[in-house]
Amino acid sequence: MRRPSLPALVVLSCCLLGACTAEPDEAGTEAPSPAAAASPSTGPPAGTAGPAESTSTEASSADTALTVSAPGESGPSGIEVVHGDDGVATIRTGAAPGAPATITLDSPGHLRVNADSTVTILDDDGAPVAGLSRVTGGAQLTAVDTTTVHVEASEATTAETMLGTEAVESTAWGQREGGRSLAVAPTRWARSAGEAGTDLVWAELVAADPEVDTPVMHDQLVCHSIGAPDKDTWNLEPWRPDVGLVAVLADRCNPTD
Repeated sequence: MRRPSLPALVVLSCCLLGACTAEPDEAGTEAPSPAAAASPSTGPPAGTAGPAESTSTEASSADTALTVSAPGESGPSGIEVVHGDDGVATIRTGAAPGAPATITLDSPGHLRVNADSTVTILDDDGAPVAGLSRVTGGAQLTAVDTTTVHVEASEATTAETMLGTEAVESTAWGQREGGRSLAVAPTRWARSAGEAGTDLVWAELVAADPEVDTPVMHDQLVCHSIGAPDKDTWNLEPWRPDVGLVAVLADRCNPTD
């Protein structure tokens, strides 16, 4: 079947410690020597704050578990995770230049960052089991390693992404427009999750019905996810000609020759 193709940043804080040269007092007390004045102290100067601490929290859905963390200096403070009744976990976190938030996969498997900055979460066998939607707030998701991504931002912002683990609400075979047709009703998350949503819809369809696993069916699925995400059902017809994705897109998901 066709599937879309798929440095760690460490932020260091330094504190510059200065010293003043004391003037002799009226009793004739001598000022400290230059060598003594240049010696570093063992802690930050009185009245200054130490490095900002990071905050972290967990986000999960079904068998997928993530840890979300952000440095204290990452702009809008705090991390918020809202778990919805539909199994979708909405993740909001601060991010800023040089101070990205971090999302780490805690459950088995690995992450794949897609071309549209969505993330497909795969199990140990490489099958899609979950995903992260495009991040909002002018930020984007970038790969750090196989289990970690950064939420990068060009200016201080609050970024939001959604973790989803279910992509198909229902399917039904029927006769439409001249042949058999599979009506696919995607979940709310899958409709807005870009390439990650398409990956998971396809994985669930093929797992439920191996007959679906053909290039032309996959191309029609991609076409609907790009061009008609809000359509009630995405109708996929196995009898349509295999003309390639570009032609399917040009024919509005319904190639005829």
